[in-house]
Amino acid sequence: MDYSELNRDIYSLESEIIFFPVRHHSPAAARLVRQLIRDRQPSLVLIEGPSDFNDRLDELLLPHQLPIAIYSYLHTADNIRRGAFYPFCIYSPEWQALQTAHSLNIPVQFIDQPWSQRETDRQLENAYSDEALTRGHYVDVLCAQLGIEGLDALWDTLFEIDDTLTIEQYMERCHQFCWHLRQSDGHISSSDLEREAFMVDRIRPQIPQDRSPVLVITGGYHSSALHSALQQAANSAIPSKIAAVRDQSITPPLATPLGQQLAQGIALTPYTYDRLDNLRGYNAGMPNPGFYHTVWQQREAKQIIAPIVLQKVIQALRKQKQIASTADLIAVQTLAQGLADLRGHQEIWRSDLIDGVIGGLVKDDLSSDTHPFLATLQEILRGSDRGILAPGTPLPPLVRDLHQRLQEFELLPTETKRSVELNLTPNLSIPAQRHVSALLHSLRLLQITGIQAIGGTDFATRVDLTDIWEHWELQWTPDFDSSSIEAAIYGATVTEATIAKLQERANGIERNAEQAALLLLDAALARVDGLAEPLTERLIQLVQQEGNFLGLARSLGHLLYLYRYDEVLGTKQQAHVAQLLATAFQRGLWLLDSLGAAGGEEAALLKGLGSLVEAYQRSLHLLVDYRDPLLAVLQRVSQDRQQSPLLRGGAIGSLWVLGETPLEQILLLLNEYAQPEQLGDFLTGLFHIARETTQRDGQLIASINEAVCAYTDDDFLAALPSMRLAFAYFTPREKQAIAKNLLQDSGSSDLSDLLDLPLGLEVATQALALESQVFQLIDRYGLRRGSQ
Repeated sequence: MDYSELNRDIYSLESEIIFFPVRHHSPAAARLVRQLIRDRQPSLVLIEGPSDFNDRLDELLLPHQLPIAIYSYLHTADNIRRGAFYPFCIYSPEWQALQTAHSLNIPVQFIDQPWSQRETDRQLENAYSDEALTRGHYVDVLCAQLGIEGLDALWDTLFEIDDTLTIEQYMERCHQFCWHLRQSDGHISSSDLEREAFMVDRIRPQIPQDRSPVLVITGGYHSSALHSALQQAANSAIPSKIAAVRDQSITPPLATPLGQQLAQGIALTPYTYDRLDNLRGYNAGMPNPGFYHTVWQQREAKQIIAPIVLQKVIQALRKQKQIASTADLIAVQTLAQGLADLRGHQEIWRSDLIDGVIGGLVKDDLSSDTHPFLATLQEILRGSDRGILAPGTPLPPLVRDLHQRLQEFELLPTETKRSVELNLTPNLSIPAQRHVSALLHSLRLLQITGIQAIGGTDFATRVDLTDIWEHWELQWTPDFDSSSIEAAIYGATVTEATIAKLQERANGIERNAEQAALLLLDAALARVDGLAEPLTERLIQLVQQEGNFLGLARSLGHLLYLYRYDEVLGTKQQAHVAQLLATAFQRGLWLLDSLGAAGGEEAALLKGLGSLVEAYQRSLHLLVDYRDPLLAVLQRVSQDRQQSPLLRGGAIGSLWVLGETPLEQILLLLNEYAQPEQLGDFLTGLFHIARETTQRDGQLIASINEAVCAYTDDDFLAALPSMRLAFAYFTPREKQAIAKNLLQDSGSSDLSDLLDLPLGLEVATQALALESQVFQLIDRYGLRRGSQ
């Protein structure tokens, strides 16, 4: 391997600037950088970290429970919100450098470009990204030569497993590794160049003059570039790529800027090992943080790692009632040790343990990582540590407002689970409970962990609105704090953040009027009075873009309830709801008019037609200008012979209840659909819309009776199922009244007594008991709903 192109001065410990390369969250790097600071006593420690946190570094010295992270977030004028994390755990090199320097009274500065100023990689959730280490072919070449697989195994082999690795060996090996990796990178990103230029400008003024050296700790990918740029600048050489970035006439190609910043913030937040594991999606640092935490602890105590990990695995398996015998454990230990020897590992390592458990404990076919033994091992290797911020840690404005509002109602969560039941029924509820409900719904929308609705009235389905109630559970976990801090990206107060969250959701919806209506319902539950104009405009846009009549009709049902009937959520007669309702009604008319043959959706379309007519009837003062377009559409549907009998029946029924068609027209259509296979469908559509009107018209009932009486026995049996479905719209009492009127009109009044059979309580009880026995037998033999 040719090392001649890398300036060997970079790994000298005698230079005025010492560049210490790291992989984020590497125990070996953390151990050696701590030792280096203690040995060399630098005058200043410069760390790759957000420089806009420098005036708050003391917050990192508070007695936090790790892991924690610096969370940087911003909101731009084009309403884009982004956030990124700089996580720290006990074995993070940056954390150990900061704590060690502080213990020796050595000043520390972060030197990385503030994340809020980085235009090109704001999609990254983790600012300590290892994405650059995965580019190029150098890692693949080394892995092939060493007979290992992947960056993680390669890093372990080169740096982690050998605990006798010295600072000098680490410096040379890591600089060479990262330099060659960078050289094989076919594209050094604009973001890396931009950040490195920023860091050079932060390092240059700190070059020591006749004093102790300055220690610069950055990701190894950046070290050689920073070293080269500073040397060239010192020697007045031709500017490097990085130096050129600072020249305003030569700038790297940037992505389209996200827009002018409206707000930004930065704060500490709790973190978890689950989020820190790169096997769970974290794009930086080592996998299985629980394992490397054990590595850190055991090497601090000069103890062997594998027995401790295996002991944790066995304890976890026993808690889960999974049996692992002594012989099994000996097999795992023996197999893992053999694999470690074969692989040249100084001691049993992570990959050896995984393969040892698979070989020693997993006896059946292993088709996935869901086997209980392997899943338990992964849980132990991942770790369960959760960070907790120290008391007194400054919090974003949103968190302070959130805490204040929860304390106002004595609802601040504790570690003990607490139930909160609210009665919101009009005239029965306590006014404060409505405010409590609104606050809890806001926190639900902001996805604050520990606030959970577990029961109550469902305003989306509106199945039962007799009693309006809610049941919530509140419980504090570290995730409550972290989710509250991360929600600060949406605003400084709960109300402001809730509106911003709703706006974000609205922007993520495409051509879906029902989702728009449900979002309006969420806004009402959170009591966001008078929606911000951009959000209302977006909801209107979504309704106007809806291309499905069924979805539009469902949204109309939600909007009608909110505008016409609501007495709890405060939306009744509200102007923005009225605007949405009118828009949805107009769009519904257009979609209904453009319907082709209904196919297999007739029943759903009929229900949608009913929603359209109901909205018009219940909000006549609002929709009166749409009467003529509504009638025109209904006329076209009722006369369209390509449409189904069901929809034509619904359309003519709609015209009937609106007083816009004579009975003669209905009787003509009834005669057209008098065939046994069509009559029931036509009547179903008619009765669905005009149920009450039908009951009062004896002539229509008589005409139906006449058509049915003309059937042969076979015709009657063919028509019976759909006829029963049609008459199911009437209650038993209504059916009795129809039958009486029909018997009287037909001159068979003497038979009407058959409809008034006496039925006492005892007979009714016996009938119910018999019915119960029948259904039990049906269930016993699997006959219900046509089951075999």
